Amino acid sequence: MCFSPEASFAVGGALIPAAGYCLRAAWLKNPRLIPIALMPAAFAVQQIAEGVVWLGLHASDPAQIRAGALAFLFFALAFWPFWLPLIAAVNETRPGPRRFFVALTVLSSGWFWAFYLPLLIGPDSLLSVRVVHHSILYSYSDAPLPRNVPQLVLRVLYSVSVVVPLVLGPKTLGRLPGLMLLSALLVAVAAYEYAFVSVWCFFAAVLTLSLCVFFYRMSAPVMAPGATAQA
Repeated sequence: MCFSPEASFAVGGALIPAAGYCLRAAWLKNPRLIPIALMPAAFAVQQIAEGVVWLGLHASDPAQIRAGALAFLFFALAFWPFWLPLIAAVNETRPGPRRFFVALTVLSSGWFWAFYLPLLIGPDSLLSVRVVHHSILYSYSDAPLPRNVPQLVLRVLYSVSVVVPLVLGPKTLGRLPGLMLLSALLVAVAAYEYAFVSVWCFFAAVLTLSLCVFFYRMSAPVMAPGATAQA
């Protein structure tokens, strides 16, 4: 598979109407699922940001590369590890698991403070971006967290943050969203280790289109006698 600005912009563009459908379905059927319905919109912005990175690389424009990379990495390194536990915490009704997901959400906010913020406010040298085998490689090994914590440990903690909440989370979420993200992670690790962050987010964005199926199959709420159906 060859990745390119066209691929990033195409996926981002396809996710925009998908996001509209998912948000409308969640609003009508179960407003508590609005956070998960926002996933296609967030992935759309992220993929468009990576399209900007591609264009910057083609134009050899360091400022454009850095701006696009920081926008992309905000979602990859900070937003997703926090948002997915939050989705589980909001929708979980069992007291024990709910406390676990609330705690995981709080702990996962550390991805922003410990990992992303140093890249945002630190020297430009902490982040380098280049193309490897038709994929974008984001290098930040000199940032404080990767420098002091083994990569394998970071990968395991990251996987816990982004996969466990939806695989083992509330039954109302089903298993499709969690299996979708797990599949993206496994493909990225198995076939695209050299550009893990970029590739897993690309595949996750593509698979997020399946959320349209998730919301389509969801039953509408049972209406009270005499109530009027919404348009």
